[in-house]
Amino acid sequence: MVHSLGSRTSGVDGSSEGGRINTINLPGSLVLYGVALLQSLQRANAKTKLTIAPAQEDGIWGLQLSYEGEEPKGVPDVWHGHRVVLKKVEPPPPSA
Repeated sequence: MVHSLGSRTSGVDGSSEGGRINTINLPGSLVLYGVALLQSLQRANAKTKLTIAPAQEDGIWGLQLSYEGEEPKGVPDVWHGHRVVLKKVEPPPPSA
C-alpha cells in the first residue's frame, strides 16, 4: 500500500513538501517574492507606507514598489532576479 505524504508532487520531482514555487504563473510567484521584499523594507522604513505588486514594464515582469511619504531606503534594483521599480503615490486629498 502506498501512503501519500500530503502533496501532489511528493516524490515526483524531488522537491520537499512545499519546497518549490510554481513559476508557471509568474505574477503569482512575484507576489510571494514581493511579500518577502516588503517585510524586509518595512523594518527600515517604518514611517513610509509601502505596497508592492507584480508589474510588466517593456514586456518584462518585475516588482513595482509604491510608496507614500519619504522615498524608502535600502531598495534593491533587483530582487531574486526581478527588477524593482519605485513609484511615488500621492496621498488622497482630505475629504470635505
